Amino acid sequence: MLGFLSKLLKVALISTLLASILPVAAARHKEYGTQNYIYMGEFAKLRHKAELGDPDALFVLGNYYYKPPRGTNFKKDLRKSAEYYFKASVRGNPAAQYNYAFMLSKGQGVAKNLLESYIWFRLAAENDSPVAKHINHLSKNAVEVMGKQLTKVQRLLAEKKIQYYAKAIASKRYHRIKFANHRK
Repeated sequence: MLGFLSKLLKVALISTLLASILPVAAARHKEYGTQNYIYMGEFAKLRHKAELGDPDALFVLGNYYYKPPRGTNFKKDLRKSAEYYFKASVRGNPAAQYNYAFMLSKGQGVAKNLLESYIWFRLAAENDSPVAKHINHLSKNAVEVMGKQLTKVQRLLAEKKIQYYAKAIASKRYHRIKFANHRK
């Protein structure tokens, strides 16, 4: 009889624990499911804006692929991140220009290319966007360091490309600046 009571007590204890744990787990599952649903809705809006060429939406998507937000099904993809940063960069987004230059300097998602990295850091440093003050400062520091590593010929080539890119960005002829040359 004592053995039966101890087993019954164990079953009651386990069922009480399960009853207290399961609602919490269900609530968490529902919360994550809701978060993903809302996030996917936001993702669809961002994707649509990005397809229309909104540089801010392109930049945010680049961030999502670089460092996926918690609680989402996003997968880290440095290649896609670099592509989105590039697309936002040619549309004049200073933060994207900085991030793309950084990725080029480290070879993240794209082949390492210090000359192109220097060019995009310069474009970010010279970006006259009102929100670019902090980015301008960071980029100027990178330009100073990288400028010392380039030869005179490389700096001349960089100047020509910077002028070409700046002119294409100002005239909104984004197709003139190609990402394909940087594939890893």
